[in-house]
Amino acid sequence: MKKLIALLAGIVSFAGVVSADNDRAVTMDRLPEKAREFIQEHFASEKIAYVKQERDFLELKYEVMTVGGVMIDFDRSGNWTELECRYDMLCVSLIPAPVKEYVSSRWPDVSYRKISRSRNEYEVKLSSGLELTFDRNFNLIEIDD
Repeated sequence: MKKLIALLAGIVSFAGVVSADNDRAVTMDRLPEKAREFIQEHFASEKIAYVKQERDFLELKYEVMTVGGVMIDFDRSGNWTELECRYDMLCVSLIPAPVKEYVSSRWPDVSYRKISRSRNEYEVKLSSGLELTFDRNFNLIEIDD
């Protein structure tokens, strides 16, 4: 029985190592239409540095980097999951209104460095270093500094 468990553990770990590097460069036309529309709407003036397709076990996602340093992650359907600006600040129009209202009422002079969203949360990183986490109804659930 121990040998069987050890064999199964070895197979699972080997499969993880083999599938760990499934990233590949793709062209813009390989992005889901929704992702292309988002880029055209919000980053039309930006030149695209690269587009990468990332495949993990059952998950497919895309990463787009602009020459200006904006990184955008999309899920398989083309919904953005993360926006990060490495050299500048994110455009405020990309931030959901309830988050903007909360932040501007408490920290009026900060700007946004990063925003990510999942099924249940939004997380925002501010220029002051604070990281705020909101639930899906935009109630603040955590402040991390």
